[in-house]
This record gives sequence, structure tokens and C-alpha cells, in this order.
Amino acid sequence: MSATTKTAIEPKNYAVKLDDVSLNVCEWPGVGDPVLLLHATGFHSRCWDYIARRLQAPVYAADLRFHGESDSHGQVNWQLMARDIEELLHALDLTCGIGVGHSLGGYLLALCAARQQARFKHVVLIDPVIFPREFYIDSFPPLDAVDPATTGPSRRKRRWRDSEQMYQRFKSRAPFNRWNDEVLRDYCAYALRTVPDETEMELACDPLHEAAVYLHQNGNEVIYDWLPQLEVPATVLRAKPDFDNPGNLSASPTWPGLAGVLPMARDIYLPHLSHFIPMESPGLVEHLICEVAAME
Repeated sequence: MSATTKTAIEPKNYAVKLDDVSLNVCEWPGVGDPVLLLHATGFHSRCWDYIARRLQAPVYAADLRFHGESDSHGQVNWQLMARDIEELLHALDLTCGIGVGHSLGGYLLALCAARQQARFKHVVLIDPVIFPREFYIDSFPPLDAVDPATTGPSRRKRRWRDSEQMYQRFKSRAPFNRWNDEVLRDYCAYALRTVPDETEMELACDPLHEAAVYLHQNGNEVIYDWLPQLEVPATVLRAKPDFDNPGNLSASPTWPGLAGVLPMARDIYLPHLSHFIPMESPGLVEHLICEVAAME
């Protein structure tokens, strides 16, 4: 798989009906082993456009439940979202592929790949939200003990005139001012949806859903029961952590020892980048995908 641009090719955009939810998928044509891309909390499938356009492989980028153009019903639950991705893998019949997951998407990918190893030849976990095991015991209150409406993400600006206003507002502000400009434009272009009978647009990912995803951590330690069973080659990319400040969303949430509990993993530490690795250095991620695709 060489890095050849598909800039002129627009992806197919379609809904995949699963057991109790419909997930939106963007698909770019190509040859070779398929690549599945899973985004972070509050983001959407088109955040991967920069990378997807430059891969020769067929690429599938999914909007997670509560995000983008996918359905938003049901209660926020990471295990439910992982089941969605397992069903999506079956529906698309993806096998021998490369899975790439960022942040929340990295957690979901690790769990799904451990359960459906035959579908993957390699997984790339980009700063996955897999905390040290003890964090799940000591650091997170019961979900019903905190109102998502009182947390920071719920107070995000929800309404915008258009994506250009959003881009102009973000381009000089942290953390967006460190992003690749093309990625930031893609993020803004697809982050909004029209509102009937309104002149403004609103965030496709409801800030209350985003806040609930951050809060819903109890029970997520179940992933530690599955990590030793992830017996496919894995690459873990990590930014610099700040475990003393859990509110620092630009710091890495990934347990530094994660690669050590995976049977076939390598750890790549990137202290010069923030948690938003694919946004700040999409070329690095693109070349890494090409590298692992070439491995036998």
C-alpha cells in the first residue's frame, strides 16, 4: 500500500442497519487489505479524510453511535458502542484488515479486535482511552451521580452560522491551532447539521452525549480481561500523559504499560504531540498505516 492521493474521489456515504442502530459509513475505494477507521469522542468519520484520501487500500470510516450521521438513541455505554462495531464488522464482512482507532475509537477497536481477531491483520491504537486499571476503581463516580449537563463538554457552543464560522473561530485557539489545516477544515465541514426552520446549524454530536461518553467509565475496566487475548500485531501510539490532571483533554489517557500486556505489540511514544495525534500529524499516521500494511 503506497501513499497515493485519492483527493478527487468522494467517498460513498451510506447507512448500515444493525440490530438496534443505524451507523453511517464513509467508504473510499481501493485495492488490498481494507482499513477501518474509528474516531474519537465528539468527532466524526470525516476527520479521517486527509488520511483516507492518501491510501490505496479500501477505507471504511464509521460514525460511532451518538456521532455524525449515525443514530443517537439508547443510553451512552461504551460496551454498547463496542457491540455496534462488532456488528458492523460482520455486516461489512471485513477480514484481514487494518484497524485504526483514536481515543474512544482506540478503546472500542482493542475490545472488538480481541473478540474478533480473525478480522484483523494489525491494529493501530492511537492514544486509546485505556486508563491504568486502578483508575477505573478509584477515579470515576457512578454515572447517575453526575449530571452531564454540569460538565465542560456539555457547555460547548452548539449553534453556528456555518462551518466557515466554526473554522475561523477555532483555527487560532487551542487545541485546534496545532491541527493540520486541512484536517481542521474537514472537522468543521462535517461537524454540523442543518436544523429545520432555523438559519443556524448545530453540532451533529450533541454536547450532552459527548459529556456522557466522558462520564461513562465505570465498567470499562473489563477491557483488561480481553487485552491478553488480542493476539494480532498491534501498534500503540502515545502522547505525553498528565495523570495528575484528568481534565487535561490534550494529554494522553493511555496507560504507559498498555503495549506490555498485549501479546504482539510495539509502543511508540510521541511526547511532542498532544492527544490529537491524527489531527496534528496525519502524515505520520498515514505512513504508519502504509508501513503495517506492507508487513507480512
